[in-house]
Amino acid sequence: MANILLLDDEANVREVLSLSLGSFGHDVTSIATPNEAVQMLEQQTFDVVITDLRMDGEDKGLDVVRQAKSIQPHVIVLLLTAYASAETAVEAMRNGAFDYITKPVSRTELGDIIERALAAKDISPTHQSLEETMATAETKGTLIGDSHVIQRVRDRIQRAAKRDFTVLITGESGTGKELAARLVHEQSPRNHGPFVPVHCGAIPENLFESELFGYVKGAFTGADSDKTGLVESADGGTLFLDEIGEMPLLIQVKLLRVLQDMRVRRVGSEHEIQVDVRIVAATNRNLEAEVQAGNFREDLFYRLNVIPVHMPSLRQRREDIPALVQALMQRCGGRNVFISDACMQKLSNLPLAGNVRELENTLQRLLALSDDDALDIHLIDELQNPNATPEINLNHLQEQGISLDTQLEHIEKALVEEALAQTKNNATQAAKHLGISFRSMRYRMQKLGLKEEK
Repeated sequence: MANILLLDDEANVREVLSLSLGSFGHDVTSIATPNEAVQMLEQQTFDVVITDLRMDGEDKGLDVVRQAKSIQPHVIVLLLTAYASAETAVEAMRNGAFDYITKPVSRTELGDIIERALAAKDISPTHQSLEETMATAETKGTLIGDSHVIQRVRDRIQRAAKRDFTVLITGESGTGKELAARLVHEQSPRNHGPFVPVHCGAIPENLFESELFGYVKGAFTGADSDKTGLVESADGGTLFLDEIGEMPLLIQVKLLRVLQDMRVRRVGSEHEIQVDVRIVAATNRNLEAEVQAGNFREDLFYRLNVIPVHMPSLRQRREDIPALVQALMQRCGGRNVFISDACMQKLSNLPLAGNVRELENTLQRLLALSDDDALDIHLIDELQNPNATPEINLNHLQEQGISLDTQLEHIEKALVEEALAQTKNNATQAAKHLGISFRSMRYRMQKLGLKEEK
């Protein structure tokens, strides 16, 4: 049973949804205004908040999303709307919404969404990525590992943090580029300001300009009020542009103007707004090659590459893998699981083309398939050849002592991980490869403890 706060300005909608939610055994508090929502959130703890988007003719639901996550950071927020659009979805998710529900909603669909939301709430503390684990450690001024290459990275980050110039972080996928960006911010004089991460590959091209620079009321159909862009949101702090190589050329021109003048112009406005933002960018691409190919502006590349930081692959610092494994095991709930020297050696010798992210996935799979008290060293060889299709029959299930549901989950996770690997961890593209909807993809990732790259 969940404690649910329901906000909708239509009494009949509140009544129908309250009855539906109550039939599932949930405790529902229904209210009519955003002010009441804030008061309730300050007085009582909720598992889920369901809020209407349009109230009194305005998109007040987005403000409720932000306020709810600010007052109760761990609450799951669902946006209820009859006006669903790609832009609404992007804005809602960026402000912390778990999902949006399109009106009218059936009782079955409502029950399924609440079930997924509660499942995500239950697993979220134990399935944080290693980058988040390391970010927690980094607030204490440490990087995991003592290799010479990671020591050089640590020194470069400290030097970059002291100087208010743009930083370009390079490295393969899964090496911790966002972690490095957060460290630059946390160790800089701007650490009192916001750190605003933006994944350039996750924003649809037609929404890029309005997301980065904002817009004014009436700028286009659906622009019912002014909106602050991500650049403005980072004022006084750091804007982290992850996978900058995927930014469209037209937006690159506009970003160059921001770097030169520290001014932004919202879509539809004739006025410029002064900002004070430090830009840290990251990419797994060779931007110099992209410049030669005409895919990236040369002038923007030199503006970004004032202080370069290169994140080494795990293959360049294998001596750090044991420490990373121990950190991951604690985060994955396997702190008491025995790892033999031979097992650790095998882990250290894996190809690990996906770096930290691949190591994390490997350990999660080992924990799921091994006995409770020790990692199965023999499974590592099996995982090194993921394309091999094992014979699956009833005898196999009985010998392994696993159920059909467990076997199907293993197969599902392997296919989802393969799709994510092929699309560089882009959930939208991976969903297309698997022939499922983005919402279904996101649900499966949350159920399986997988995370899309940030």
